[in-house]
Amino acid sequence: MQGSDQHKGLFHSEADLRLARENLQREPMRGALARLEAADPDPLARANLSALRGQLLGEPEAGIRAAAVLNEADIIRDRGDQLDDIKCSLGWLSVMAMLRDHPAWDASWLDAIASMLSRVDDSDDKLRALWLGALRLAAGILLESETEIERGAAVYRAAVERLIHPEGFLKGIADAPDAPARYEAQVSGCCALVLLAEMAAPLGLGLWSFESRAVGIFTAVTYTHFYYFFPEKWRWEEGLTLERTRAIMRSEGAFMELVNRRNPPQGIEQFLAEQRPLFCAWGGGLTTLTHGLAPPKKKRRWRLW
Repeated sequence: MQGSDQHKGLFHSEADLRLARENLQREPMRGALARLEAADPDPLARANLSALRGQLLGEPEAGIRAAAVLNEADIIRDRGDQLDDIKCSLGWLSVMAMLRDHPAWDASWLDAIASMLSRVDDSDDKLRALWLGALRLAAGILLESETEIERGAAVYRAAVERLIHPEGFLKGIADAPDAPARYEAQVSGCCALVLLAEMAAPLGLGLWSFESRAVGIFTAVTYTHFYYFFPEKWRWEEGLTLERTRAIMRSEGAFMELVNRRNPPQGIEQFLAEQRPLFCAWGGGLTTLTHGLAPPKKKRRWRLW
């Protein structure tokens, strides 16, 4: 896979897995491990968890199960190009990435990815464009295509430059007139951007730190995080409740573990206490397990000269 050979998926590294293995008996790893071992009726979620289990616990048969679910679903070949289709396709690419070094890896999956990309067109829908950018970057990693990687990265840079308002809301997404579920759309847009930044990190693209006019991804995430706790202040839709913001984050908020690793917003401890273990099959996977603990800081070597 392009980038670092230590990267074991689209979103986590061998070091992340090692840190999790060494701490499985402490929280939040213990709770996340229970989620890993739980049965899931959704094929994509089941394949994602099986692939991760194979990597984390060294169980080859778990990877075989993940590959079998992927092949049975044939999801890449049959998937459409609507927003939910794009999210699910990204989830399946995440499963493939975790199986890249597994004996069950099937090279024909790469042909299926290329075919899928040829059928997906750009559109003026801003939220769909963010997720399509994430899908393209993920596909570029698996296909080792600099063109697709750069297309995905360009979507991210354009979003920082044009979509993220200095207050933090995503223009044309959170404030779209007469459109329902604006907080949900804001969360989803942040999720796509965080995934883009995380996938690009081992490639050396520096998207996490990319800013325009002092605005970046953390501007949008901080804004989103604040209204999770204060939905009554959200001005883009009426009737948003704390129960609803919790449900939205439970569905697609797994990216917040990645944010917590990079630049935790104020009050993140309460959010994590309410939401862990965080899992989204297309939104980073079981991120509480892969990113729930901070890596140990490197010891500085002092020299006299």
